[in-house]
Amino acid sequence: MNRMYCPVRGGFAAALAIAILLASTMARAQDFADAFSGFSSQSTDLIQIEADTLEIRDGEKMAVYSGNVSVRQGDTQLKTASLRIFYTGKATSSTPGSSVDKIEANGGVVISAKGQSATGDKAVFEMAREIITLTGNVVLSDKDNVLRGKRLVVNMRTKKAKMEGGRVQTILSPSKAQ
Repeated sequence: MNRMYCPVRGGFAAALAIAILLASTMARAQDFADAFSGFSSQSTDLIQIEADTLEIRDGEKMAVYSGNVSVRQGDTQLKTASLRIFYTGKATSSTPGSSVDKIEANGGVVISAKGQSATGDKAVFEMAREIITLTGNVVLSDKDNVLRGKRLVVNMRTKKAKMEGGRVQTILSPSKAQ
């Protein structure tokens, strides 16, 4: 496996911070408030990205990490099969995440920190609109507390979240529901 180390800050960190807030916005009853604080845009921790391959498509303004992708910042980790980063301007080795428009994680998306997790088949982070959409077998969990659905949309500006698509299921542990 080729290891790609990328000390990215700014735009990419902000996008991943949106993922952190999925659980705290959607499932207050499950005590997700600080679930994924490691990806906070305020964090001073470096972001480390590892993957089997990295392809820069500057003509398409896209960077593609493929194969066993792992993104870590602090105690928070995102794992997926592939990660596509769409950017504006030119890609440079010193500031690869400085102008991120959108991030797409595809294939077994898992975001985890401190015993809490958010999973789905695909995650899309829309930077300008401050919208994150997690689709396909979405599961938010904190120990015994679980929220399931097909599609989760979080508007970070309004702090509103909506789980939709088919039946939505919530399982709350009595000790956590108090």
